[in-house]
Amino acid sequence: MKKLPLILAAIGSLLLSAHAMAQDWPTRPIKLIVPTGPGAATDVMARVMANEVSKTLNGSVFVENLPGASGITAHQAAARAAPDGYTFLFTNTSGLALNPVAFKSLPYDPARDFTAVAMVADLGPQLVSVHKDLPVKSLAELIAYAKANPGRLDYAVDITAGAAPISARLLNDRSGAKMSEVPYRSAAQMGQDVAAGRVPVLISSIAASRAFTDTGDIRPIAIFSSRRFPTLPNVPTVAETIPDTVLDGFFAVVAPAGTPANLIQKFNQAVAQFLRTEDAPKRLADIGLGTSGAGTPESTAKYIADEQQNWRDLAKELKIEQQ
Repeated sequence: MKKLPLILAAIGSLLLSAHAMAQDWPTRPIKLIVPTGPGAATDVMARVMANEVSKTLNGSVFVENLPGASGITAHQAAARAAPDGYTFLFTNTSGLALNPVAFKSLPYDPARDFTAVAMVADLGPQLVSVHKDLPVKSLAELIAYAKANPGRLDYAVDITAGAAPISARLLNDRSGAKMSEVPYRSAAQMGQDVAAGRVPVLISSIAASRAFTDTGDIRPIAIFSSRRFPTLPNVPTVAETIPDTVLDGFFAVVAPAGTPANLIQKFNQAVAQFLRTEDAPKRLADIGLGTSGAGTPESTAKYIADEQQNWRDLAKELKIEQQ
C-alpha cells in the first residue's frame, strides 16, 4: 500500500506531461510524407492540405516526397519514424490495402505499423470510358457488344496505376465481357490512343481521363464507386449494372504506431477543418476525389481495415499472384 501514492503520483506526472505536450505541440516543423513525386495530383492535394493544417495548428507542416516502389519507400520511412507527432503519412488504397495482396513481403506492416489519423477522401474511383465512335452508351451495352464481338474489343489501362488494372479485371470477370487488356505505363499516351480510336475502351482514374472526356473524344459510361461522383452525376456506378461491384478507393492520413493519442486528435481536427472549407471539396473533385469529411481516428481505422479485407477478398476471387 505504501507504493500506491508513488504510483498515483507517477500516473499524474505522465498525464500532466501529455497535456503539456499537447499544449506546446508543435514546437518544430511537422513532416507529411507523400508517396509520389512533386507535381503529381496526390502531391498537389497534400500541399494544399499541409498549408491549411499549418494554419490551424499554428505550426509548420511540410511535404516530403518519397516516390517509387509502389509507395513502399514512403510507407517504410513513415513506419520507422519516431512516434512523436512530427511525422505523418498521406497514404492511399495502394499503400495500405493493395500492396499487402500484391507483394509477398513488405518492409512495413499496414496493420501494425500505423495509427489512423483522418480520412481525406473516401471516393477515388476508376472510370469506364469508351471512344466516341463505339456504338455503346451504357455499361450494359458495352458488355453486350463485347459478348457479340468476342475477341475484338480491347481496353487500355495504366498498369502502374494501382487499382486500375484490378478494376478492369474485376469488370471483365464479373461481366463475362472477355475484353483484351492493352497495358500502358504512361497515362498520357494511354488517353491519347483511346481518344484517337486506336483502343476503344479506357479504364482509368477520373483525372487521367478528364482531358479527353472534356473534349468529347471519349465518353464516360460507368464508375467504380458506391455512389455517383459529384461532378459526374449522370454517370451510373458499375454496381447499378453489376451488383456489389464497388472499388471506391481512399486517401487518408496515418502516423507511426505509438504516436500520442492527443496529438493524433489535434491533427484529425485540423484535417477536418480543412475539409469543411468551401475550397477543399472542389480541389478534391478536380483530381477525381470525393470526401465525406475527416471522420474520427477510430472511424478512419475501421474504414481502412474494411478496405484491407475487401482487397484480400478480391485477391482471392481474381487469383492475384503476389510478386
